[in-house]
Amino acid sequence: MLIKNMKKLIIIPLFLLFVLNINAQDKHPIIGIWQLTTVEVNGEIKEGFKAVWIFEEEGTLKVARSITDEAIPVGEWKCDKKLKTLTMESTIDKDFNGEAKVLKLNKNKLSYKKDDAILNFVITEMTKPDTTFIPELDFTYKDFLDEDGGDKYLEDGTKLPWTIDQVYIEMKKVKETVYHIDHFVTNKGKTDSWTNSYKTEFLSDKELNIREYSYFQKDYIEDDNVFPLDEESQGQMTFFPQDEPEYFRVVGEEDFKTDLGIFKCTIVEGIRDSDKKLKYWMINEKPGVFAKVIISKTEESPFDYMNVYELKEIK
Repeated sequence: MLIKNMKKLIIIPLFLLFVLNINAQDKHPIIGIWQLTTVEVNGEIKEGFKAVWIFEEEGTLKVARSITDEAIPVGEWKCDKKLKTLTMESTIDKDFNGEAKVLKLNKNKLSYKKDDAILNFVITEMTKPDTTFIPELDFTYKDFLDEDGGDKYLEDGTKLPWTIDQVYIEMKKVKETVYHIDHFVTNKGKTDSWTNSYKTEFLSDKELNIREYSYFQKDYIEDDNVFPLDEESQGQMTFFPQDEPEYFRVVGEEDFKTDLGIFKCTIVEGIRDSDKKLKYWMINEKPGVFAKVIISKTEESPFDYMNVYELKEIK
C-alpha cells in the first residue's frame, strides 16, 4: 500500500513537470505584439516605421500597418530557442517568409537578421483607432449619369481652373509639394498617418514629370507620370498630377485654410474605375497644386480605405 502511494506521489510531480514543459514551449518569449522601430541595411539605419508583427501561441503570424490598424494573418512561424533561429512561412510577402537569425530577444526587445537586413522591434499593445472624425464621400457612380446613362456633368470640364499650359508655367517655380496623409478604414476610423510629396521634374521643355514620393520608403511609389505639352494637349483642362476621374462634377469654390495660408479652391467630386471616389480642392492661382485630396477605395474589408491629403509645404 505504501509503495503504491509512493508511486502515485512520484507520478503526479512528473505529470506536472510534463505539463509545465508544454506550457513553457507554448509561452515562447517571442510570443506577443512587436512594433518595428528601425531597419539596418549595410550600416544605414532607417527609422519611422509603424508596422506590427504579431507572433501568436498557435504559430500564426499576423501583421498590421500600425497598432491601431487591423491585423491580418500572413503565415506561420517557428522559433528554435537553442539555435536562435526564426523560421517564417508565407505566400503573401518575402518579408514574412524564410529564415532569420535572432540577435536579441527579451521581454521588451526583439532583433533578427534576415536577407542582410537587421529588423529591430519593441514590445507593444494594439490600441483602438481614432473614430472621432471619419470623412465621408456620400456620392455614388449613378449620381454622375443622366437618365440615358450619359455623362450628366459633361460641361463641367470647362469649369476647371487650370490648363496643362498653366501647370507647366507654375511647376517651373515648384520643385516639390509636401502633404500630410491620414489613412482611414471603414468602421475603424483613422488608423495611420504619414508624409508623401509630389516631386517635379522637367524631362524637356515639353515633358513634365510629377511623381508621388514616399518619405517613409524614401522612394517613388509610382513610375514616371508624364503629361506632354504638344499640339493635342495645348489648352486642355487637366487634373494633372492627380488622377483624372472617369466622371466628375464641379461642386463650387471655397476659401480653404492650409498651413501655408488661405487659398481660393475649386472643389471637384469624381468617380474612377467604379470603386474609387475622389474629391479635389484645386488651388485656382497655383495650377498643379492641390490644397486637399481625398481618395476613397470601396473594396471589401480589409482592402477598403480612405486617404486624406492636406498640403503642408511648397518647395
